[in-house]
Amino acid sequence: MVMGQPARLAPPAGFNDHIMVRILEDRDPLLKVVCDKIAVRDIIRERAGDAFLVPLLGIWSDPDAIAWEQLPERFVLKPSHASGYVAIVKEESDRDIPALTALARAWLKQDYFDQSLEWGYRDIPRRILAEPLLLGPDRQAPAEAQVFTFGGRSALIRVLTDTKETEDRRDNWFDASGARLPIHSLKITPGDFELPPEVAREIVPVAERAAAGFAHLRVDFYLSDQGPLIGELTPYHGAGLNPWNSPTIDGYLGEIWRDPDRVACREALHHAARAA
Repeated sequence: MVMGQPARLAPPAGFNDHIMVRILEDRDPLLKVVCDKIAVRDIIRERAGDAFLVPLLGIWSDPDAIAWEQLPERFVLKPSHASGYVAIVKEESDRDIPALTALARAWLKQDYFDQSLEWGYRDIPRRILAEPLLLGPDRQAPAEAQVFTFGGRSALIRVLTDTKETEDRRDNWFDASGARLPIHSLKITPGDFELPPEVAREIVPVAERAAAGFAHLRVDFYLSDQGPLIGELTPYHGAGLNPWNSPTIDGYLGEIWRDPDRVACREALHHAARAA
């Protein structure tokens, strides 16, 4: 219904098909580690170093035990066992402790697998964590750079800007050197963000170290005023429901999933993008 065609799973053809097969069949225990926002910190620390870890303010299994008085004026609250759930506290009016406690308790009642059917989330420990509210160099919300890796090699970079889940959200795509690609997600309006080549050069090798050993992994950075920080490692991009402005890109990414050596041929990526 979303993609306008049946999934091709035996064998998988495009990128979305490969994501679907991973959801249905891949039971690599490391998937549960990368989906756990607390356990994944050890992987990020070991592979990328502490400099790329988002600071951690606290972890709680019981929302009533959250040490609100020890949290700074600005912070974010999120569950460790899900994706996309976050409460942002920017100012005093956001610091509604009864409401935040109730929200955290609701998060802990959910097994995110029931929503996503993504095996990596099934039965992972449910906890609440707090992190500082990150800012970008302009003191606004930081841009989010998602590095798509295949066989531990960076193929392309997506940069999302402006506020999540709003009409202001913007979608920007680049190759691993930071050169713009004429593609975009049909779910989000194309943007005009320019990715500095020096930022691409900094995050690409870090993403490749973090993604080593995975056929595909998306490494998500916040481009903060403290430098790039890894927010998540994502194995199920868009749950396999990712319409681009051309199926050419879906097919190309499926090819490099099967043969990561093709990532080195950047001309093929640009050719696929131009076909869009």
